[in-house]
Amino acid sequence: MTPNLQIELRRFISSNVVSKLNKFYFENDALLIKAIDVSLGTVLMGLYNHVEEPKFYKNLISLIDNCNFYEEIDFEASRILSVDDCYRVEGNDLLKEIFSNKKARISEMISNEVGIKSETAREVLNFSGLLVVSYLKNNQQLLKSLKLLLDEQKRDVLNSIPPGIKIILGFSCYESVDDKNQSNLGRSIFTLFGHNFF
Repeated sequence: MTPNLQIELRRFISSNVVSKLNKFYFENDALLIKAIDVSLGTVLMGLYNHVEEPKFYKNLISLIDNCNFYEEIDFEASRILSVDDCYRVEGNDLLKEIFSNKKARISEMISNEVGIKSETAREVLNFSGLLVVSYLKNNQQLLKSLKLLLDEQKRDVLNSIPPGIKIILGFSCYESVDDKNQSNLGRSIFTLFGHNFF
């Protein structure tokens, strides 16, 4: 069974993790959860933009070989054991690889769209980037089928990202909605003709 990447990653974001993160940022819990969710989707679509680069994912995973964040995750239990501020530094190089020069614009857009401070958005994006790549490092068998997985889940992931971030990442604001409408249109025409003619 293929995992839904967003659902798998959301399992790591417990109320305990949110309250520990909030000791640093003093944000509304619901907004912080939304920022993490948006950031996870943004990182996944950032990875999607590199699907045609065969060595990109392995190089990215090698960046977290000596990473404290990775050591603080219990993958069997889908738990983050400790939330210290190591992700503030460790996430920077990772996100530069994924987003190149767009990281600052993306974090500012998360801040604006979700309604949290710029510093919080920047560091939540670091946290989310490390979580996604740590998950992939622990599940390296997914790397072979990552392109297929991201293709299948692209619409759902894009629906979790605000329009401004989609544009920065190179996706149309209407791309996810159009896919859905076309499939519904096909079904409604079939149903209409199906009931009238059969």
